[in-house]
Amino acid sequence: MRSTVKRLPTVALMTALIGSVQVIGHTSTATAAEGIHFQQLLNGERLPDGDIVQATVLPGGAAPGQISIQLRLSGVTWWKGIQTGPIVLCQAQDNQQSSSAQVSVSDFNAHGLQLWKAKTFGVHTEMYNVVDATEKMSGGNAYIFIWTKD
Repeated sequence: MRSTVKRLPTVALMTALIGSVQVIGHTSTATAAEGIHFQQLLNGERLPDGDIVQATVLPGGAAPGQISIQLRLSGVTWWKGIQTGPIVLCQAQDNQQSSSAQVSVSDFNAHGLQLWKAKTFGVHTEMYNVVDATEKMSGGNAYIFIWTKD
C-alpha cells in the first residue's frame, strides 16, 4: 500500500521552521527590531537579546555634514552589521574584525541607525533600532561600536 503523505517543498519547510527566509541581497524577518536608546550603547548595557555593544564618541572625528561609523568585533565571530535604513554601513565577521564607513547627515537623519546580527542558520536579522540616534548622533563626529557579546 502506498503512502499518501504529502511532503512540503524544502523552502516552505525551512520557512515554517525559522519564520524567515534570506534571499541573497534581501533579508526578511518575522519579528520587529527592539527599540533601544543610544545611552544604552554608551553605557555598554546588556541589550534585550543578550548582546553587549559599547559605543564611543570621537568629537570632530568626521567632516562636517558626515557621520563616521566604525564596527569592531571583540570576542564574537558571527556576522554583525550596522545599517541606516537600506544602506549597509559596516559589517564584520570571523577574521574581518572591523569595518568603517561615512554617511551623510541627511541620509542618516532620514533612516536612523539599526544593529543587525546573524541568527539561526546565519540569517541576517535586524535586532535593534536605536530610536534616538538622529537626536544623539551628529555630523562631524565619529562613532565606534564594539560588539563584545552576542
